[in-house]
Amino acid sequence: MTSLPIVEITDLVILPPGTSRRYACPRFAVAPGAVMAVVCDQPVDAGPFLRMLATLDCPAQGTIRFDGRPLDLDDYRQCLPVKRRIGYVAADAAMISNLTLRENLLLSRFYFENDLTVELDESVAVLCCDAGLGSKLDLRPAALSDAELLKAITIREMAKAPLLMLVHRPENFIAIADTDAIFNGLKNMVQSGTAVVFFSHNPGMIDLATSQLTLSGGEIHLQSV
Repeated sequence: MTSLPIVEITDLVILPPGTSRRYACPRFAVAPGAVMAVVCDQPVDAGPFLRMLATLDCPAQGTIRFDGRPLDLDDYRQCLPVKRRIGYVAADAAMISNLTLRENLLLSRFYFENDLTVELDESVAVLCCDAGLGSKLDLRPAALSDAELLKAITIREMAKAPLLMLVHRPENFIAIADTDAIFNGLKNMVQSGTAVVFFSHNPGMIDLATSQLTLSGGEIHLQSV
């Protein structure tokens, strides 16, 4: 039995904001376990594409299904449970400013478990320590550097155990090396079968990809690597 795509979009058209560029594809799909490296003629266009997959922006055209079910990106209530199953890490991702880093990391559990006494999972706490954030868990996001904030956001999104992980330029905030705890966490996600779509210029990150997703010449196409 063939698994349903995590995301499937038919008659897709994307118009990156502030440009006259247009990309189209009759059918785009992310299968379970897929690891896609995004390649663009214009690197700035990778961001809008990932935002669309994160359900943050609507395509100019397209019929979207998530895990086999139709999805209306204009319907926030319909998108909310989907967002829980998608990890999104980019410079425009955010944390709640008046909560501590610890509270931000626990926010989803506070809500869905209806329990304000829960503590960080041991694996999350260890990852925070390994990423140099262990002593900063009681600080608010404004006290973190940009790189530290993106590390924290990555840990938060990984802790969701998402069906789909989206990452934009991870080399800007982590070392793409076996000594980096977050990079190892991303590799573990890949090895465990989590679908990952990312944009990166770092060869060490690109080596994880099993396919290349290209936005070029007005078209969106996918090929194995």
